[in-house]
Amino acid sequence: MTEKSYGISEKTHVKSDAERHAEEVALKGYSIIPGLLNADEQQGWREKIDAVYETQELEFGQERLAELNELDMCRAPLLYDPDFIKLASNPTVMEVMAKILGNWFILNLQNAIINRPGIIHHQTSWHRDLPYQNWVISKPLAVNALFAMDEFSEETGGTLVLPFSHKNEVYPSADYVENNKLVVTMPAGSVVIFDAMVFHRAGENHSGKVRRAINHMYTVPILKQQYDFPRAFGNSVPMEPFIRQLLGFTSRVPLDDKQWRQDRVDRNS
Repeated sequence: MTEKSYGISEKTHVKSDAERHAEEVALKGYSIIPGLLNADEQQGWREKIDAVYETQELEFGQERLAELNELDMCRAPLLYDPDFIKLASNPTVMEVMAKILGNWFILNLQNAIINRPGIIHHQTSWHRDLPYQNWVISKPLAVNALFAMDEFSEETGGTLVLPFSHKNEVYPSADYVENNKLVVTMPAGSVVIFDAMVFHRAGENHSGKVRRAINHMYTVPILKQQYDFPRAFGNSVPMEPFIRQLLGFTSRVPLDDKQWRQDRVDRNS
């Protein structure tokens, strides 16, 4: 039902789910896409997260990860299992990102967070995903898609957000945070899309079960990636054009003037 109004000369008209999610992200800072993954897919991703993290823990060492406050943070899993590229390029999420960021955006990072019961994860500190930046902007430069592979609730330590905080330059007072924070509640298989400048944090897991999630941050190509995916993969790995663009192959910094011109020749050929 359309709400009545008067004295309004301009209105936003939403014609699709993607536009609705984009509007919610613009206004309150986040939006939930429910039921994107079925139960079998959720279980498959849980197993993949655990497998990649186990590999990373063996590679780097549990003690060294603990020293770096990096326990239960599975970084850049797509470099270990190409199936994670499929998740990063999910068509529904891509459609929403295009509505928010335009047609040329890149994957800045992909990290999986393992929130174990009774253990305080370092992501439980309030932060922005463009950290140390005390400014706001009329259009977002970075937007996250956080896939819930297990249920998000207060009991499981679901992500907390401060709605509308992407519109304020500085972190608000403790009283304001306490009175306005909320838990993003959603079933496993859902995705929360949020402006990277929204203050947020992981919750504390009291459920007795592990809560896993996979975070993606998509940015306009002027921002440096957290991981240099093009260099990590190299040019020998075959990829379709959109995936190459998404992973940053078409927005690399050229080595010099010759490379800059050659890149333009390659794009125009």
